[in-house]
Amino acid sequence: MGFDMTALENDLVGWVARWNEETDLVVEADTNLQGAGLLDSMALVALVAYLEDQTDTSFDFGSFNSSGGVTIRDLIKHCVG
Repeated sequence: MGFDMTALENDLVGWVARWNEETDLVVEADTNLQGAGLLDSMALVALVAYLEDQTDTSFDFGSFNSSGGVTIRDLIKHCVG
């Protein structure tokens, strides 16, 4: 399955920005979303559900390594690689 990764990144950046309407933090594809305080665990699950809907794929939480932080780019790579 081929995806326009840039468009998908931009779509998810927009999702995170809308989730955080009240903040002045800049969201980019490589922003550590939890480290920057942009997403808590429930918001992360909601973002991944949105990613799954957009890509018609499933995200395997069991094999995702978030020890280095969680970025949009990493979520996309893990989901649609």
